[in-house]
Amino acid sequence: MELIEHYQPEFVVRFAALAAPCQCPACQNGEQGWPRISVKMKNQQRESLDMRCETAAREMLLNPQAFILHTTEGEAQSEEMLSEWSETLSQHCINLAIHPALTPQLSLYAIGVLLSKAQQYQDGGECDPALIAAMGEQLATLAEQGVLAEQFTLLPPVVENRLAALKAMGQMRLNLNLPLAEKMGIALKLSELAIVQPTRLAERLTELEAIAANLPLFAEQPHILRNALIYQLYNDVFPGIRCANYGEALLALAERFFRINMLCAIRSEQGALTADDVVLLLSALAGWQQQNPFVGRAEHTPDHSLLCGLSLL
Repeated sequence: MELIEHYQPEFVVRFAALAAPCQCPACQNGEQGWPRISVKMKNQQRESLDMRCETAAREMLLNPQAFILHTTEGEAQSEEMLSEWSETLSQHCINLAIHPALTPQLSLYAIGVLLSKAQQYQDGGECDPALIAAMGEQLATLAEQGVLAEQFTLLPPVVENRLAALKAMGQMRLNLNLPLAEKMGIALKLSELAIVQPTRLAERLTELEAIAANLPLFAEQPHILRNALIYQLYNDVFPGIRCANYGEALLALAERFFRINMLCAIRSEQGALTADDVVLLLSALAGWQQQNPFVGRAEHTPDHSLLCGLSLL
């Protein structure tokens, strides 16, 4: 039988080497094999961990080397083939996420530009992976030249989309592993978002965005948000093995990072944001999103969804 490549990131290796099992709430209810994830395809296999496990989230987020890949060979355990087109697109999204000239925010923007072009190619019946590779390399060059950063500042601000996303966060119920008073404080601040007057919601958005843009933790440890981005791209084989609507894929990803930024800002209002805070927030967010998956709107074109996603950055 033909052997395929099995990928195992460093954070999975480190987790497996831990002496004691995780005792977080999610792990206490975990089934056999939890929190391991295997994304199985006929031509490659990706090993990962479920971020609802706090120890897995900590290993993934806090280690700058978390996504160094260890490669072995093994037999295929799936008949689903990852097409060369999808593999090339996924790889170039990851390349933009790890580009040293780009912040996570700019990486998301660059990924959006790549997906927009990929959608045009796909809708036009052009499915040569070389087209994606050429566009990915061009974007990497523009990143090095600072052109992408300049272009990003020229995006028209669509505040209405960010206001709607913030208001929707008022419906979130996070199972945070925090002291009760702190947990209730965050829950109240989230609930308020659903009921405040529009003028107050706009003020709240301005406050939280200003806080999120200046959190010392992310300046000191930029790998935390970058790892969170790489994790989604790697786990989801982003934009997806069978994805046809790249705009929706970007919107879902941008929405997730908007929530991360807002949650970190809200938590920092209770005291200086720590790395452990981010682990608990993102682990709880993963749990909530498991129960509340992204649902696209059929009436929106891929271009419309993509522009909505860019507006959340």
